[in-house]
Amino acid sequence: MSGQSIFARLLFALSGHSYRGLRLQQIADGIGESPATTLRNLQAMEADGLTERSPQDDKCWRLSPRVVQVATAHAQEVMREQRQLDEFNQRYTRNPN
Repeated sequence: MSGQSIFARLLFALSGHSYRGLRLQQIADGIGESPATTLRNLQAMEADGLTERSPQDDKCWRLSPRVVQVATAHAQEVMREQRQLDEFNQRYTRNPN
């Protein structure tokens, strides 16, 4: 497979399926691993708070809210930094007259 870790491949495979999730076989097929290996790694990620079983269907897995919270915190940081850069740019590009 690619140079990505199985955890990274699982994160990418589950992204965009956060509401209903995906069944184990779908995930395993998507990342090119056996269902047993995929399940073991999903469970390890679940222990770390990164994946969970879907409340709509306990045979499906999805990313946990923690992953979304990390992404949201990153987006907020980027917006804060962008505002500071915009303010800096305005201050230094104003016409002094």
